[in-house]
Amino acid sequence: MLLTPIFTPPLDTKIGGERPTVQLVDVYKKGNQYSFGFERLKRWVEMCDRCGVMYFEFSHLFTQWGAKHAPKIMAEENGQLMQIFGWETDAAGGEYGEFLDQFLPALVQIIKEYDLENRSYFHVSDEPYLDHLTNYSHASERLSRHLSGFPIIDALSNYEFYEKGFVKNPIPASNHIEPFLENGVRNLWTYYCCSQYKSVSNRFFCFPSARNRIIGMQMFKYQIEGFLHWGYNFWNSQYSIRAIDPYRTTDADEAFPSGDAFVVYPGANGQPVESIRFAVFYEALQDMRALQLLEELIGREETLKLLEEGMEQELTFRNFPSDADWLLACKETINRKIAEAVRHMSLGK
Repeated sequence: MLLTPIFTPPLDTKIGGERPTVQLVDVYKKGNQYSFGFERLKRWVEMCDRCGVMYFEFSHLFTQWGAKHAPKIMAEENGQLMQIFGWETDAAGGEYGEFLDQFLPALVQIIKEYDLENRSYFHVSDEPYLDHLTNYSHASERLSRHLSGFPIIDALSNYEFYEKGFVKNPIPASNHIEPFLENGVRNLWTYYCCSQYKSVSNRFFCFPSARNRIIGMQMFKYQIEGFLHWGYNFWNSQYSIRAIDPYRTTDADEAFPSGDAFVVYPGANGQPVESIRFAVFYEALQDMRALQLLEELIGREETLKLLEEGMEQELTFRNFPSDADWLLACKETINRKIAEAVRHMSLGK
């Protein structure tokens, strides 16, 4: 899945500031009427298809931390390209609402033409807090008028957003996931970023690789459907005030723990250079896939028993062995059990 900037993503941007324009949809404004060009979005989809991207995560249609404003949107009006929405736009106001009522049906039509109905995900606003419930509910209701057939996913920490029906596909942070698990939320995802530093898995420079890799086994146990990956290549200072050199500045100008904001570095000819942390996260996903395979072979109950064998407490998002030797030995045991089960199948036993 790849974040797809139909408009400039309103993520980690200073209030009143802006990121460089990244907008795949051309907008043409004539009075209160809008028309749209989707040629660049089509090129994006074709590129993603060539590269093996399966799903498209359309960028947030309301600002981060409250859904109070519209994202930065550029449009051609009277022959000139200008910004028509942004921090000065009231998200609940009529002008932006009229825009969405014209834009979203046009986008849905394009999604159908490109055969992307089962490959498209949407966002309302990133990381809303409890005091944003009212704003978020208004924004969610506006989108649901046109996007009811699509999954709408958002990173958040409070169960109330799901309980009240404002988001059907919540993505709680790994240190706030317990209420969602306890209430049996289906198709649950999780994520971590700079705030998940205490007791849970993460990938900061200062953390050992075992604390990075354990997330795969945790996601298997709790049947987590997806992982929202913050910070693939956020090579900016906090709030996107300036671009940084990630080889020299690893903490977004002392804002985040080093290693939080990116997992790749810029390489020659536009090629990404993978970090050790990204390679270890890949191993975590391989652990998860191996456990899923073993579950198919010997059943879930036996697989979970094997996973937690020798642990003093059950494996949770907050409780896990901290040493690499346990993790590597556990993976060896899983691999061996897979080999044994496959061998027995081949012998007809």
